[in-house]
Amino acid sequence: SLSLYDISRAPGITADMSHVATAGEVNGYILEKLGNALQGTKIIVIAAGVPQKPNIAWVDLFNTNAPIIQDLAQAIGEDTPEAHILITSDPVNSTILIITEVLKKASKFNPTKVW
Repeated sequence: SLSLYDISRAPGITADMSHVATAGEVNGYILEKLGNALQGTKIIVIAAGVPQKPNIAWVDLFNTNAPIIQDLAQAIGEDTPEAHILITSDPVNSTILIITEVLKKASKFNPTKVW
């Protein structure tokens, strides 16, 4: 099964993904349902926040994406700490550290599960 989470667009993306000819189940969750999206999850791919653009400084990108990543990391630590986590959110070298530190603080960090 595939669980999609987005603060606003999950229902539309879920509808698009559900048209793929596969036996898999696709569910979409919005802002207040993050815990539901994480239930039973084994692999989490985080592509949250805004992407790097030519006119955005790294510090501005970090200041935008860091709180999003921190909230996701806290939810992961609470709801599904055994999941593998792949993070692609920029700046990756900093967002990985956020995930790591939040999970360490919650005593849920496993270095083999954060990519």
